[in-house]
Amino acid sequence: MSSPRPSIPWPAVLRRLVVAAASLALVAALVFATFEWLADPAALRLGRGASLEAREALRAAMGLDRAVGTRLLEQVASAMTFDFGASHVRGGPAGPLMLQALGPTLAYALPGWLLGTIAAVLGGLAAARRRIVDQALLGLSTAVISTSSVIVVVLAQHVLAHRLGWFPVLGWPLAGGGASPLAYVALPALVWALLQWGPDVRHYRAVFERELAAPHLDGLRARGVPERQIERHVLRAAVGPIVARVGQRLAHVVVGSVVIEELFNIPGLGALLVAAIHEADAALVQAIAVATAAVTIAGQALCDAVVWLVDPRVRRGDVA
Repeated sequence: MSSPRPSIPWPAVLRRLVVAAASLALVAALVFATFEWLADPAALRLGRGASLEAREALRAAMGLDRAVGTRLLEQVASAMTFDFGASHVRGGPAGPLMLQALGPTLAYALPGWLLGTIAAVLGGLAAARRRIVDQALLGLSTAVISTSSVIVVVLAQHVLAHRLGWFPVLGWPLAGGGASPLAYVALPALVWALLQWGPDVRHYRAVFERELAAPHLDGLRARGVPERQIERHVLRAAVGPIVARVGQRLAHVVVGSVVIEELFNIPGLGALLVAAIHEADAALVQAIAVATAAVTIAGQALCDAVVWLVDPRVRRGDVA
């Protein structure tokens, strides 16, 4: 007899939607407040030698001479509908500019994230089961965590690209480049996977150690259940922490790594965000910040839904 189909907890879904809307509004308000208090886009565009009259004229042209409260409400309302306005620095809509930079970021970050997650889960399970493997992987992960990401990227470029010639040195096709696009993103993806693997394998190791110490597994072993079947029980019990960690990584995948994009010459979202901050491009910073928050919120909600579907303990309220 099949188990009853779980009913959707609509009150909890509505609460999540309200919290999501409030979070997006808060992010938009924080970006507005940052530029309002810490930067004057007109002064940054004109330079220090500009006269007061020139700055005021540019502020009026940019709409910055209106009341602060009015501009705050307009910016939050526009951000909630994903209408970010135009970039005064680049002269185009902020949304398409952001999406244009998102492609190069996802080209290396998405496969790197997937490879790093799979390697960390398998490594965490192996470390939790075998002491020799545990010591080796913990030592390697400690070395990765303790080393600056800049050093890791430079070493990877020098050894794998420059010395061995396995990959192009730069991570994005330049004019006249003869290699395929896959060759250009392979090394940045591998570096991303390694940098992510370091902390993640320690997290998953702790998760699997806790699950392997569960009392009911001793009963399964006493009844002669094979270890491979016990591993499936452990993996299913660890779905919640694994999916939660995956959800935490989604924002990193969207924004990318500033270090990787800078050293590999990748025109991605992380590099664009840094440039927009330096140029006081409020519309572009707003677009990237709100879009990243929206992806993070949606990803976490999806991860929570997956855990709710596969783990009956969560549906019963036995675990948070």
